[in-house]
Amino acid sequence: MLPAPLPYSKPALGAALTLTLALSGCGQPNQPDMGDGSQAMPVQVEVLQPGTFEDSSDFVGSLEAEQRVEVRPEVAGRITRIFVSSGGAVSPGQPIVQLSPDQAQAQVSGAQAGAQAARFGRDAAQAQVEAAQAQLARAQADVELATTEFSRTERLVGAGALSRQDLDNARNQLAVAQTSQTQAQDNVRAAQAQLQQATATFDQTQAEVTRSQGDLGFTQISAPIAGLVGDIPLRVGDFVEVGQAITTITQNQALLLRIQVPTTRSDQLRLGTPVELLDAESGNPLATGGVSVISPEVDPAGQSILVKARFPNDAGNLRDGQFVRARMIWDTTAALLIPTVAVSRLAGQSFVFVAAEQTTDDGQTMTVASQRPVQLGAIQAGRYQVIDGLQAGDEIVVSNILQLQDGVPIVPETEDSAAAL
Repeated sequence: MLPAPLPYSKPALGAALTLTLALSGCGQPNQPDMGDGSQAMPVQVEVLQPGTFEDSSDFVGSLEAEQRVEVRPEVAGRITRIFVSSGGAVSPGQPIVQLSPDQAQAQVSGAQAGAQAARFGRDAAQAQVEAAQAQLARAQADVELATTEFSRTERLVGAGALSRQDLDNARNQLAVAQTSQTQAQDNVRAAQAQLQQATATFDQTQAEVTRSQGDLGFTQISAPIAGLVGDIPLRVGDFVEVGQAITTITQNQALLLRIQVPTTRSDQLRLGTPVELLDAESGNPLATGGVSVISPEVDPAGQSILVKARFPNDAGNLRDGQFVRARMIWDTTAALLIPTVAVSRLAGQSFVFVAAEQTTDDGQTMTVASQRPVQLGAIQAGRYQVIDGLQAGDEIVVSNILQLQDGVPIVPETEDSAAAL
Protein backbone atom coordinates (compact mmCIF):
# COMPACT_ATOMS: atom_id res chain seq x y z
CA MET A 1 0.00 0.00 0.00
CA LEU A 2 1.45 3.34 -1.05
CA PRO A 3 1.82 6.08 1.58
CA ALA A 4 -0.66 8.93 1.51
CA PRO A 5 0.50 12.09 -0.29
CA LEU A 6 1.78 14.98 1.76
CA PRO A 7 -0.98 17.41 2.83
CA TYR A 8 -0.64 20.96 1.61
CA SER A 9 -0.19 23.71 4.13
CA LYS A 10 -2.02 26.97 3.38
CA PRO A 11 1.08 28.76 2.03
CA ALA A 12 2.12 25.73 -0.01
CA LEU A 13 -1.42 25.32 -1.36
CA GLY A 14 -1.52 28.98 -2.35
CA ALA A 15 1.81 28.61 -4.12
CA ALA A 16 0.59 25.50 -5.91
CA LEU A 17 -2.63 27.27 -7.05
CA THR A 18 -0.65 30.23 -8.28
CA LEU A 19 1.69 27.91 -10.18
CA THR A 20 -1.30 26.05 -11.71
CA LEU A 21 -2.88 29.32 -12.87
CA ALA A 22 0.43 30.40 -14.32
CA LEU A 23 0.72 27.19 -16.24
CA SER A 24 -2.84 27.56 -17.54
CA GLY A 25 -2.23 31.12 -18.63
CA CYS A 26 0.91 30.13 -20.56
CA GLY A 27 -0.90 27.37 -22.39
CA GLN A 28 1.50 24.75 -21.08
CA PRO A 29 2.97 24.14 -24.54
CA ASN A 30 5.38 21.42 -23.32
CA GLN A 31 3.05 19.33 -21.13
CA PRO A 32 1.88 16.40 -23.27
CA ASP A 33 -1.70 15.19 -23.06
CA MET A 34 -1.78 11.74 -21.46
CA GLY A 35 -4.96 10.72 -23.34
CA ASP A 36 -7.29 10.93 -20.36
CA GLY A 37 -7.24 14.70 -20.20
CA SER A 38 -4.43 14.85 -17.64
CA GLN A 39 -1.09 16.36 -18.43
CA ALA A 40 2.38 15.30 -17.28
CA MET A 41 4.04 17.46 -14.62
CA PRO A 42 7.31 19.00 -15.86
CA VAL A 43 10.07 18.29 -13.35
CA GLN A 44 13.81 18.40 -13.11
CA VAL A 45 15.52 15.09 -12.60
CA GLU A 46 19.03 14.19 -11.53
CA VAL A 47 20.71 10.91 -12.30
CA LEU A 48 22.09 9.48 -9.07
CA GLN A 49 25.84 8.95 -9.39
CA PRO A 50 28.35 7.56 -6.88
CA GLY A 51 30.08 10.32 -4.93
CA THR A 52 32.34 10.78 -1.95
CA PHE A 53 31.12 11.31 1.58
CA GLU A 54 33.39 12.83 4.18
CA ASP A 55 33.32 11.99 7.86
CA SER A 56 34.27 15.37 9.25
CA SER A 57 34.02 17.66 12.26
CA ASP A 58 33.70 21.43 12.26
CA PHE A 59 35.70 23.73 14.54
CA VAL A 60 36.15 27.47 14.97
CA GLY A 61 39.22 29.45 15.89
CA SER A 62 41.65 32.13 14.83
CA LEU A 63 44.80 31.79 12.79
CA GLU A 64 48.22 32.56 14.19
CA ALA A 65 51.47 33.12 12.36
CA GLU A 66 54.23 30.55 12.77
CA GLN A 67 56.60 33.39 13.64
CA ARG A 68 55.74 36.87 14.85
CA VAL A 69 58.11 39.22 16.67
CA GLU A 70 57.69 42.59 18.30
CA VAL A 71 60.35 45.12 17.35
CA ARG A 72 61.65 46.95 20.45
CA PRO A 73 64.66 49.29 20.79
CA GLU A 74 67.60 48.33 22.99
CA VAL A 75 68.51 51.97 23.59
CA ALA A 76 66.40 55.05 24.25
CA GLY A 77 66.35 57.84 21.69
CA ARG A 78 64.37 60.12 19.44
CA ILE A 79 63.19 58.83 16.07
CA THR A 80 64.90 60.61 13.20
CA ARG A 81 63.82 58.39 10.31
CA ILE A 82 61.38 55.56 9.53
CA PHE A 83 62.54 53.41 6.62
CA VAL A 84 59.49 51.16 6.04
CA SER A 85 55.70 51.42 5.82
CA SER A 86 53.02 49.39 7.54
CA GLY A 87 52.24 46.27 5.53
CA GLY A 88 55.55 46.32 3.68
CA ALA A 89 57.78 43.27 3.30
CA VAL A 90 61.21 43.28 4.95
CA SER A 91 64.19 40.94 4.99
CA PRO A 92 66.46 40.13 7.95
CA GLY A 93 68.75 43.04 8.81
CA GLN A 94 66.77 45.59 6.83
CA PRO A 95 66.63 48.98 8.65
CA ILE A 96 63.26 49.89 10.13
CA VAL A 97 63.80 52.94 12.35
CA GLN A 98 66.75 55.26 12.99
CA LEU A 99 67.17 56.84 16.42
CA SER A 100 69.18 59.98 17.15
CA PRO A 101 72.78 58.94 17.97
CA ASP A 102 73.51 62.01 20.13
CA GLN A 103 72.85 60.39 23.50
CA ALA A 104 74.59 57.16 22.56
CA GLN A 105 77.55 59.11 21.14
CA ALA A 106 77.86 61.05 24.41
CA GLN A 107 77.93 57.76 26.30
CA VAL A 108 80.68 56.49 23.99
CA SER A 109 82.74 59.63 24.52
CA GLY A 110 82.34 59.40 28.31
CA ALA A 111 83.32 55.76 28.30
CA GLN A 112 86.36 56.45 26.15
CA ALA A 113 87.47 59.23 28.51
CA GLY A 114 87.13 56.89 31.47
CA ALA A 115 89.10 54.22 29.63
CA GLN A 116 91.86 56.73 28.89
CA ALA A 117 92.11 57.72 32.56
CA ALA A 118 92.17 54.06 33.55
CA ARG A 119 94.95 53.44 31.05
CA PHE A 120 97.03 56.19 32.65
CA GLY A 121 96.41 54.66 36.08
CA ARG A 122 97.42 51.25 34.83
CA ASP A 123 100.61 52.61 33.26
CA ALA A 124 101.52 54.44 36.49
CA ALA A 125 100.93 51.26 38.50
CA GLN A 126 103.13 49.35 36.06
CA ALA A 127 105.90 51.94 36.56
CA GLN A 128 105.59 51.58 40.34
CA VAL A 129 105.95 47.80 40.01
CA GLU A 130 109.06 48.21 37.91
CA ALA A 131 110.59 50.71 40.43
CA ALA A 132 109.81 48.40 43.36
CA GLN A 133 111.36 45.47 41.51
CA ALA A 134 114.53 47.54 40.87
CA GLN A 135 114.67 48.49 44.53
CA LEU A 136 114.30 44.82 45.47
CA ALA A 137 117.15 43.90 43.15
CA ARG A 138 119.42 46.46 44.87
CA ALA A 139 118.36 45.22 48.29
CA GLN A 140 119.15 41.63 47.27
CA ALA A 141 122.58 42.74 46.07
CA ASP A 142 123.21 44.54 49.38
CA VAL A 143 122.23 41.37 51.27
CA GLU A 144 124.63 39.30 49.19
CA LEU A 145 127.44 41.80 49.80
CA ALA A 146 126.73 42.02 53.55
CA THR A 147 126.64 38.23 53.75
CA THR A 148 130.03 37.96 52.07
CA GLU A 149 131.50 40.66 54.29
CA PHE A 150 130.13 39.00 57.41
CA SER A 151 131.65 35.65 56.42
CA ARG A 152 135.07 37.22 55.73
CA THR A 153 135.02 39.19 59.00
CA GLU A 154 134.02 36.06 60.91
CA ARG A 155 137.08 34.16 59.51
CA LEU A 156 139.45 37.03 60.30
CA VAL A 157 138.14 37.35 63.84
CA GLY A 158 138.67 33.62 64.30
CA ALA A 159 142.26 34.06 63.08
CA GLY A 160 142.78 36.96 65.48
CA ALA A 161 143.27 39.49 62.65
CA LEU A 162 140.15 41.50 63.53
CA SER A 163 138.43 42.34 66.75
CA ARG A 164 135.14 41.10 68.05
CA GLN A 165 133.68 44.56 67.45
CA ASP A 166 134.42 44.29 63.73
CA LEU A 167 132.36 41.07 63.67
CA ASP A 168 129.46 42.78 65.43
CA ASN A 169 129.55 45.62 62.90
CA ALA A 170 129.44 43.14 60.00
CA ARG A 171 126.57 41.26 61.56
CA ASN A 172 124.66 44.53 62.03
CA GLN A 173 125.22 45.54 58.39
CA LEU A 174 123.88 42.13 57.23
CA ALA A 175 120.76 42.54 59.37
CA VAL A 176 120.15 46.03 57.95
CA ALA A 177 120.52 44.71 54.39
CA GLN A 178 118.13 41.84 55.06
CA THR A 179 115.55 44.23 56.54
CA SER A 180 115.81 46.44 53.44
CA GLN A 181 115.33 43.37 51.24
CA THR A 182 112.18 42.39 53.15
CA GLN A 183 110.82 45.92 52.80
CA ALA A 184 111.60 45.92 49.09
CA GLN A 185 109.74 42.62 48.66
CA ASP A 186 106.72 44.10 50.45
CA ASN A 187 106.86 47.13 48.17
CA VAL A 188 106.88 44.89 45.08
CA ARG A 189 103.84 42.99 46.28
CA ALA A 190 101.96 46.22 47.05
CA ALA A 191 102.83 47.65 43.63
CA GLN A 192 101.72 44.47 41.90
CA ALA A 193 98.37 44.58 43.77
CA GLN A 194 97.89 48.19 42.66
CA LEU A 195 98.71 47.15 39.10
CA GLN A 196 96.12 44.37 39.19
CA GLN A 197 93.47 46.79 40.43
CA ALA A 198 94.41 49.36 37.83
CA THR A 199 94.31 46.70 35.11
CA ALA A 200 90.86 45.54 36.25
CA THR A 201 89.63 49.14 36.20
CA PHE A 202 91.01 49.58 32.69
CA ASP A 203 89.37 46.36 31.49
CA GLN A 204 86.06 47.49 32.98
CA THR A 205 86.23 50.85 31.23
CA GLN A 206 87.13 49.10 27.98
CA ALA A 207 84.06 46.94 28.34
CA GLU A 208 82.01 50.06 28.93
CA VAL A 209 83.43 51.53 25.73
CA THR A 210 82.47 48.36 23.83
CA ARG A 211 78.97 48.39 25.32
CA SER A 212 78.40 52.06 24.55
CA GLN A 213 79.69 51.58 21.01
CA GLY A 214 77.26 48.68 20.67
CA ASP A 215 74.47 50.93 21.91
CA LEU A 216 75.50 53.43 19.26
CA GLY A 217 74.98 50.68 16.69
CA PHE A 218 71.57 49.91 18.21
CA THR A 219 70.34 53.37 17.25
CA GLN A 220 69.49 51.82 13.89
CA ILE A 221 66.74 49.27 14.56
CA SER A 222 66.67 46.48 11.99
CA ALA A 223 64.32 43.62 11.17
CA PRO A 224 65.28 40.42 13.05
CA ILE A 225 63.34 38.19 10.62
CA ALA A 226 61.78 38.34 7.18
CA GLY A 227 58.07 39.12 7.05
CA LEU A 228 55.42 41.80 6.82
CA VAL A 229 55.59 44.96 8.92
CA GLY A 230 52.62 45.64 11.17
CA ASP A 231 51.24 48.98 12.29
CA ILE A 232 53.81 51.67 13.16
CA PRO A 233 52.04 54.04 15.56
CA LEU A 234 55.13 56.25 16.06
CA ARG A 235 56.25 59.24 14.00
CA VAL A 236 59.53 61.00 13.33
CA GLY A 237 60.37 63.09 16.40
CA ASP A 238 58.80 60.72 18.93
CA PHE A 239 61.02 59.63 21.81
CA VAL A 240 61.10 55.90 22.56
CA GLU A 241 62.27 54.15 25.69
CA VAL A 242 64.24 50.92 25.94
CA GLY A 243 61.90 48.00 25.29
CA GLN A 244 59.02 50.11 23.94
CA ALA A 245 57.08 48.35 21.15
CA ILE A 246 57.64 50.01 17.77
CA THR A 247 55.96 47.54 15.42
CA THR A 248 55.61 43.83 14.64
CA ILE A 249 56.97 41.62 11.89
CA THR A 250 54.86 38.63 10.90
CA GLN A 251 55.74 35.74 8.64
CA ASN A 252 52.54 35.00 6.72
CA GLN A 253 53.80 32.29 4.37
CA ALA A 254 52.11 29.71 6.58
CA LEU A 255 49.70 29.96 9.50
CA LEU A 256 48.57 27.70 12.31
CA LEU A 257 45.09 27.06 13.67
CA ARG A 258 44.66 25.80 17.22
CA ILE A 259 41.89 23.20 17.47
CA GLN A 260 40.54 21.53 20.60
CA VAL A 261 39.58 18.01 19.50
CA PRO A 262 37.35 15.91 21.81
CA THR A 263 39.07 12.91 23.32
CA THR A 264 36.42 10.70 21.71
CA ARG A 265 38.26 11.31 18.44
CA SER A 266 41.73 10.68 19.85
CA ASP A 267 42.11 7.29 18.14
CA GLN A 268 41.56 9.00 14.77
CA LEU A 269 44.11 11.77 15.28
CA ARG A 270 47.06 11.49 12.90
CA LEU A 271 49.73 13.91 11.75
CA GLY A 272 48.78 15.07 8.28
CA THR A 273 45.03 14.60 8.78
CA PRO A 274 43.50 17.00 6.20
CA VAL A 275 41.83 20.16 7.45
CA GLU A 276 39.87 22.65 5.33
CA LEU A 277 39.55 26.33 6.19
CA LEU A 278 36.19 27.94 5.53
CA ASP A 279 35.27 31.60 5.57
CA ALA A 280 33.51 32.33 8.86
CA GLU A 281 30.65 34.17 7.11
CA SER A 282 30.25 32.73 3.62
CA GLY A 283 31.50 29.20 4.29
CA ASN A 284 33.61 29.32 1.13
CA PRO A 285 36.82 27.30 1.24
CA LEU A 286 39.94 29.37 1.91
CA ALA A 287 42.76 26.83 2.10
CA THR A 288 43.56 23.19 2.73
CA GLY A 289 46.20 22.08 5.21
CA GLY A 290 46.96 19.30 7.61
CA VAL A 291 47.55 18.51 11.27
CA SER A 292 51.15 19.37 12.19
CA VAL A 293 51.09 19.19 16.02
CA ILE A 294 49.21 16.86 18.39
CA SER A 295 49.56 17.63 22.09
CA PRO A 296 50.50 14.66 24.29
CA GLU A 297 48.31 16.05 27.07
CA VAL A 298 44.55 16.26 27.59
CA ASP A 299 42.83 19.40 28.82
CA PRO A 300 41.13 18.11 32.00
CA ALA A 301 38.47 20.84 31.96
CA GLY A 302 37.21 20.28 28.42
CA GLN A 303 38.45 16.71 27.93
CA SER A 304 39.99 17.79 24.66
CA ILE A 305 43.36 17.55 22.92
CA LEU A 306 45.15 20.56 21.51
CA VAL A 307 45.86 20.13 17.80
CA LYS A 308 47.58 22.59 15.49
CA ALA A 309 46.86 22.52 11.78
CA ARG A 310 49.26 24.22 9.36
CA PHE A 311 48.01 26.02 6.26
CA PRO A 312 50.14 27.37 3.40
CA ASN A 313 49.39 30.96 2.49
CA ASP A 314 50.99 31.35 -0.92
CA ALA A 315 48.10 33.50 -2.16
CA GLY A 316 48.33 35.75 0.89
CA ASN A 317 44.57 35.67 1.53
CA LEU A 318 44.97 34.51 5.15
CA ARG A 319 45.85 36.84 8.02
CA ASP A 320 47.31 36.44 11.49
CA GLY A 321 44.44 36.60 13.98
CA GLN A 322 41.78 35.92 11.31
CA PHE A 323 38.63 34.18 12.62
CA VAL A 324 37.84 31.06 10.58
CA ARG A 325 35.85 27.87 10.53
CA ALA A 326 37.73 24.63 10.03
CA ARG A 327 36.61 21.20 8.93
CA MET A 328 38.75 18.24 9.92
CA ILE A 329 38.22 15.35 7.53
CA TRP A 330 38.57 12.05 9.38
CA ASP A 331 37.71 9.72 6.51
CA THR A 332 36.22 9.64 3.00
CA THR A 333 34.02 6.87 1.66
CA ALA A 334 32.19 6.21 -1.60
CA ALA A 335 28.50 7.01 -1.20
CA LEU A 336 25.33 8.08 -3.00
CA LEU A 337 24.38 11.69 -2.31
CA ILE A 338 21.03 13.33 -3.08
CA PRO A 339 20.04 17.00 -2.82
CA THR A 340 18.11 17.95 0.28
CA VAL A 341 15.44 19.56 -1.94
CA ALA A 342 14.58 16.10 -3.29
CA VAL A 343 13.54 14.78 0.12
CA SER A 344 10.07 14.94 1.63
CA ARG A 345 8.99 13.57 4.98
CA LEU A 346 5.84 11.95 6.21
CA ALA A 347 5.28 10.53 9.69
CA GLY A 348 9.01 10.59 10.38
CA GLN A 349 9.89 8.66 7.20
CA SER A 350 11.94 10.21 4.40
CA PHE A 351 10.79 9.82 0.78
CA VAL A 352 12.04 10.75 -2.65
CA PHE A 353 10.35 10.64 -6.03
CA VAL A 354 12.08 8.51 -8.64
CA ALA A 355 11.29 8.72 -12.34
CA ALA A 356 9.93 5.29 -13.31
CA GLU A 357 8.51 3.82 -16.52
CA GLN A 358 4.90 2.61 -16.36
CA THR A 359 2.76 0.89 -19.03
CA THR A 360 -0.80 2.19 -19.49
CA ASP A 361 -3.87 0.08 -20.22
CA ASP A 362 -3.59 0.82 -23.93
CA GLY A 363 0.02 -0.44 -24.00
CA GLN A 364 1.71 2.94 -24.06
CA THR A 365 4.69 3.72 -21.85
CA MET A 366 4.85 6.84 -19.75
CA THR A 367 7.12 8.21 -17.02
CA VAL A 368 5.63 8.63 -13.57
CA ALA A 369 6.88 9.84 -10.17
CA SER A 370 7.38 6.79 -7.97
CA GLN A 371 7.49 7.68 -4.29
CA ARG A 372 10.19 5.66 -2.58
CA PRO A 373 11.11 5.47 1.13
CA VAL A 374 14.79 6.01 1.82
CA GLN A 375 17.13 5.84 4.76
CA LEU A 376 19.41 8.86 4.92
CA GLY A 377 22.61 9.71 6.77
CA ALA A 378 24.37 12.99 7.48
CA ILE A 379 24.26 16.11 5.34
CA GLN A 380 27.27 17.22 3.34
CA ALA A 381 27.23 20.42 1.28
CA GLY A 382 23.45 20.42 0.88
CA ARG A 383 23.19 16.70 0.13
CA TYR A 384 22.12 13.71 2.18
CA GLN A 385 24.12 10.53 2.34
CA VAL A 386 21.92 7.65 1.13
CA ILE A 387 22.06 4.65 3.41
CA ASP A 388 19.35 2.54 1.77
CA GLY A 389 16.50 2.75 -0.74
CA LEU A 390 18.30 4.03 -3.85
CA GLN A 391 20.99 2.90 -6.21
CA ALA A 392 23.29 4.49 -8.75
CA GLY A 393 21.51 5.33 -12.01
CA ASP A 394 18.15 6.18 -10.41
CA GLU A 395 16.62 9.39 -11.75
CA ILE A 396 15.66 11.52 -8.77
CA VAL A 397 13.06 14.26 -9.05
CA VAL A 398 14.49 17.50 -7.65
CA SER A 399 11.77 20.05 -8.44
CA ASN A 400 8.02 20.51 -7.90
CA ILE A 401 8.18 17.98 -5.05
CA LEU A 402 5.19 19.49 -3.21
CA GLN A 403 2.97 19.09 -6.28
CA LEU A 404 3.72 15.42 -6.85
CA GLN A 405 1.99 12.29 -5.71
CA ASP A 406 2.92 8.69 -6.23
CA GLY A 407 2.15 7.62 -9.80
CA VAL A 408 1.67 11.16 -11.19
CA PRO A 409 2.89 11.38 -14.81
CA ILE A 410 6.01 13.51 -15.19
CA VAL A 411 8.11 14.78 -18.03
CA PRO A 412 11.65 16.13 -17.87
CA GLU A 413 11.54 19.89 -17.69
CA THR A 414 12.75 21.72 -20.79
CA GLU A 415 13.97 25.28 -21.09
CA ASP A 416 10.58 26.37 -22.51
CA SER A 417 8.59 24.78 -19.71
CA ALA A 418 11.02 26.18 -17.11
CA ALA A 419 10.54 29.63 -18.61
CA ALA A 420 6.78 29.22 -18.56
CA LEU A 421 6.93 28.34 -14.85
